[in-house]
Amino acid sequence: MDDKPVACGWVKLPGSLMFQVDPNFTELSKDVIDWFDKITETNEQRVTVLETESHLISALEDSLFNPLEETPEVLTKISLDSCPFPVKLPDKFKARHIKGSEDLKKRVAVHRAAFQSLRVTEESYFNVMNAYPYDSSLDWVIESPNGELVAFCLIWFDEVNKVGLLEPVGTDPGFWRMGLASSVCKLALNALSEKGAKTAIVVCTSPDTYEFYKSIGFEQFAQTKSFHRLKNTNNN
Repeated sequence: MDDKPVACGWVKLPGSLMFQVDPNFTELSKDVIDWFDKITETNEQRVTVLETESHLISALEDSLFNPLEETPEVLTKISLDSCPFPVKLPDKFKARHIKGSEDLKKRVAVHRAAFQSLRVTEESYFNVMNAYPYDSSLDWVIESPNGELVAFCLIWFDEVNKVGLLEPVGTDPGFWRMGLASSVCKLALNALSEKGAKTAIVVCTSPDTYEFYKSIGFEQFAQTKSFHRLKNTNNN
């Protein structure tokens, strides 16, 4: 072994799991499921994988997990061969990547406005900015004529696989239907391309979200598939 990760699992308590296993090490799938079983106490366990991950689906079925009838999340991707994408902003609006901690307060404010939520704080976003592989040059914003930030797109870059993940993207509702979300995404994608990325992906959680990214040029390549079981019916 060369210390390369071949399996990982992410548990969201009380009892949800997302996991991945290298197809060359399918036997580890059951190990992750068993680990999940040991650290969760809730009666119902839920697991989400991609519909294309047949080796994970087989392991879940062998462990007595049953499919859930849920609306799947749609994974989409776009080639960056067409970069740079042209962008035209409304008069006196400006686009840039954030400057670091000096933009922290405004960056949090636009995130809260876009998602109508107070969950993100200056402290939590400061932690994001200090997490690997955050890169402020891929944290793009649009600035209104009065200096407030009104739209944003953050991309996480996997340098090994040359892929960027858009997460999160948003616009202050007071500035909807001005093309700002599309513009800030394209500018962030241009910056991502300049760093050597070949592809960008985004996870769409609703039909409206999917239609938005489709309008930019993203295309579907997979969907999620969910499973569940009751702990008192498993084999452990």
